[in-house]
Amino acid sequence: DGGRAATDIIGAMPCATIRPYNPDCDRLPCIRIMEEIGWGLGDEKETGALFDSYISECDVLVAELNGEAESFAVCRSGNLRYLEKDVPVGFITGVGTSRIARGRGLALATTASVLERAACSGAAVGRLGVFDQGFYDRLGFGSLGYVRSSTIDPCRLQVPKLARVPRRLTADDAEDMHACRLRRMRWHGACNLDGVGTTRCEMAWEKSKFGLGFNSDDGRLSHCMFVKPKGEHGPYNVDWMAYETPEQFIELLSVLKSLGDQVHGIAIADPPHVQLQDMLETPFLTLRSRDGGTFDMKPRSNAWEQIRILDLDACIAAVQLPGETVRFNLQLHDPITEWLPADATWKGLAGSYVVTLGPKSSIESGSEDTLQTLAASVGAFTRLWIGARPAASLAISDQFECEPGLCIDLDRVMRLPTPISDWDA
Repeated sequence: DGGRAATDIIGAMPCATIRPYNPDCDRLPCIRIMEEIGWGLGDEKETGALFDSYISECDVLVAELNGEAESFAVCRSGNLRYLEKDVPVGFITGVGTSRIARGRGLALATTASVLERAACSGAAVGRLGVFDQGFYDRLGFGSLGYVRSSTIDPCRLQVPKLARVPRRLTADDAEDMHACRLRRMRWHGACNLDGVGTTRCEMAWEKSKFGLGFNSDDGRLSHCMFVKPKGEHGPYNVDWMAYETPEQFIELLSVLKSLGDQVHGIAIADPPHVQLQDMLETPFLTLRSRDGGTFDMKPRSNAWEQIRILDLDACIAAVQLPGETVRFNLQLHDPITEWLPADATWKGLAGSYVVTLGPKSSIESGSEDTLQTLAASVGAFTRLWIGARPAASLAISDQFECEPGLCIDLDRVMRLPTPISDWDA
């Protein structure tokens, strides 16, 4: 696999070659790209080791221009919980393009190629975080739901006083923390990323961040959180929590409450299926009194994660819903085709299908004259599949066209829990 020409890259710049990452010649150019786009790895002495951890156990492609890597895409394997099943995922954990190679399609072409490799390796879904909406739509991605976060006064948490001393956690505990994350309570949409390197790099990236947690009776780390401090009084920011039981979640909140004698604000996202406002004393009084200040509590909601189906058979087979069945024709448009190399093995999902959704779901190529038809982009169909938005909503905002009767049927059958990934990729 010596590389393939990215024929879709346009402009006066010479055509790029997309090929696998070679540490001997690509490590320093890729680190430079990260510095140029503001993803500095911190301590110069540790930059190489951090980058190696960042891409460890990943599939990495680079776009080479004039003999040097000027763009890269990193894909890490893992899985996504779909109802009661785990579906294999290719997580795009980083895409970067240098200052001299912008606006030439390098990022899209390299990402499309690494997604193709993920699909050929068995990934049923691709997932990534976006810098803004619209860019990765061109590769067939659709947005997940809102992530709601706010800054709370830890003293207002209505949880018991902390009864025991937490364990201090550092980058040396990355393996324990990663294993803890993999064992955490998971719901529909929850993601797990393979390889401890993803957690190790996250912990070492910024020296000020710290972890706190607790061991179970058998000595393993059972629940923990990772926090970014700020100054003497905050606001601190909780990057993530991992816990196996509701009681462990409450104990982590008790840890945050114990910090309240000095820390006046802690930014935290609503945990999966928990409305954090329910855990606070006088939330509106506190919100009004802090309005416009450093510790303003106004909640913020953003949909910054996107997802797309790579394997229709695997994803549809995972749909097992109680109740009735709906069958329909699906005409699927997949824009990733425009960004894949001519010799790609996996060529996207565009085509005509007959879909059955219900207690036992399936998909097959073709169409039936007696069935209603849904015409959709792969991003919009993925949003329906995962439960990010109902069909009636997608018909308003997305490339999603179907007769009103089919729209009603889909929303009656596809009653899924809110998908929450609970792991930044």
